[in-house]
Amino acid sequence: MTHPFATTVAATTDEYRLDVVTDPDVDNPQAVTYFTAADGDTACHQAVRLLAAVDGPDDRYGELYVHDGDGNAVHYDTIHLPA
Repeated sequence: MTHPFATTVAATTDEYRLDVVTDPDVDNPQAVTYFTAADGDTACHQAVRLLAAVDGPDDRYGELYVHDGDGNAVHYDTIHLPA
């Protein structure tokens, strides 16, 4: 599933978006954070840190998306921060 990637950086593929999900509806994130990372592993580690920094319940999830270079966000991974 692709979603628009709401940044103005064109033709980049090192940009990531983390949707912080604290509600059962993943289409209604509590927060959305954009960041860059050298690769997918680095992005996952950064996503864990960002997820831990957001106020919310102890058990939370983040949906990590990567910029496809054409303005779309493609789902990359689900990050779970257990209670």
